[in-house]
Amino acid sequence: MIPSRFFSSRFSPVCLAKFLCAVSILLLNTSLVRPQVNSIVVAVEDGAAPWSQLDGTGYANDVVVAAFKAVGVDVELRVVPYARCKRMALNGEVPACFNASPSPEFAGFLELSAQPLFSINAGYFYNVNKPVKATRQENLPPKTVIGTVIGYEYPPSFDRLKQQGIIVVEESPSENINLRKLAAGRIDLALLTYNEMKTPVFLIKRAGVSGQVKTTFQAGMMNSYIAFSTKHSQGRWAKQEFDKGFASISRNGTLQRIKSKWLRALTR
Repeated sequence: MIPSRFFSSRFSPVCLAKFLCAVSILLLNTSLVRPQVNSIVVAVEDGAAPWSQLDGTGYANDVVVAAFKAVGVDVELRVVPYARCKRMALNGEVPACFNASPSPEFAGFLELSAQPLFSINAGYFYNVNKPVKATRQENLPPKTVIGTVIGYEYPPSFDRLKQQGIIVVEESPSENINLRKLAAGRIDLALLTYNEMKTPVFLIKRAGVSGQVKTTFQAGMMNSYIAFSTKHSQGRWAKQEFDKGFASISRNGTLQRIKSKWLRALTR
């Protein structure tokens, strides 16, 4: 503590008041810039029901919120199209985005969670009135037009065909649109992601194309993660907290309860 005689001998009352005011402002500014580590804003895609839905609900959404809650972190979900979700994380606008699968474009910019949120198949759908002759992806004829979703990651084997110019990729905002384009004969195949929760039957019914399209061979399997931004000030901290929380809900049964709840809801 500074003795009072120091101020009385060296500062006039006006100078002393200015000094104390400056110190107060400095302390206030310091408190304002201190990162808030008990809450976080996370971007999530809007068109991957039932994993992540337009209204902010979904299996993956519940898992992410539960994992952060397990370590005392409140989460605000920002629901946006996936391409924007990924771009926001790459640019450091948000600490994290989900649901993301491994991609070379993430190197140095995004770090994936230690464990995936879920695993998926990437499989082809065809028009029943225009069946393809190929029985596997490697046998697709040149210039086959395949519908994909803007910004989505796909298996490396698919990316190689695209880079080699063997297939023609036609992007759309959603898998629903791709299935409808397929039913209308505007593309040859649609490449969609699915698993035991988001099933091919669910996808076809949701798009309103039952009886018009069916599944065929697969492009491969992938895992889906929450991706953390290395550019955002909360990115690495958020990854550490999420990984701890995910391990906790995996051990205590919360993860399995969330999964069971969604599977029950989808089979009613």
